[in-house]
Amino acid sequence: MGNFQKAMEVLNNLLQTRWKIINGTSTFNEIIAQDASEALQIILTERRKQLCFRGLRWTDLRRLNLENNFAKTLTRHVGAETYTLPPNSSRYVYPIPDDEISLSGIQQNIRE
Repeated sequence: MGNFQKAMEVLNNLLQTRWKIINGTSTFNEIIAQDASEALQIILTERRKQLCFRGLRWTDLRRLNLENNFAKTLTRHVGAETYTLPPNSSRYVYPIPDDEISLSGIQQNIRE
């Protein structure tokens, strides 16, 4: 929405409850962003840390690969094979099951 100061305030309120309180004082240091781009990077890093193993990485990659700043090429090595998934690839979209296509008549997702 463009209000990165409010976003950082919300993030700091969340993180404040995640830090230890020793002798009545918190060990948390407030995170400050200079601009919206830096705030977005901080928030995405925290999102990745807080929501690990929840299956959200794939949807984040699909959404963020549309922006040049966050585009990533995924590479995996399995045995002697190397698999690569470039940004904005049509392979980010799952194929629609055949029974759904036959029942509804919708077109299959294009995959390279």
